[in-house]
Amino acid sequence: MNMNELATAARCGRQLIQIVMNNHVLGMVRQWQTLFYGKRYSSTVLDDAVDFVKLSEALGAKAIRVTKMEDVEPALKMALAAEGPVVLDCWIDQDLSVFPMVPAGANLDDVFDEEDMKKHE
Repeated sequence: MNMNELATAARCGRQLIQIVMNNHVLGMVRQWQTLFYGKRYSSTVLDDAVDFVKLSEALGAKAIRVTKMEDVEPALKMALAAEGPVVLDCWIDQDLSVFPMVPAGANLDDVFDEEDMKKHE
């Protein structure tokens, strides 16, 4: 969704760091399917070989793929030292969840987090 802005930043030589938390799935949809639909996954896996590093480089930005936790700090240091835009393509587990969240149709008072989920298991 930010590729045009990335190309503009590259054209203008602006320093910008974009971090892609790449879980290779539609993460929020998958989380809903996990929590509310008994892990009946449908159309959420994106093993379509989109390479964000190559795509970023094609738009004129530097790009770094991060696949291990110990590579995060060095990648951030390189990104901070770069002259123009940098994309960090950080590969994460497909089943990591995002909290807090509110169930569909619920009130904001019904917000819950990971600790609440553990209490109900």
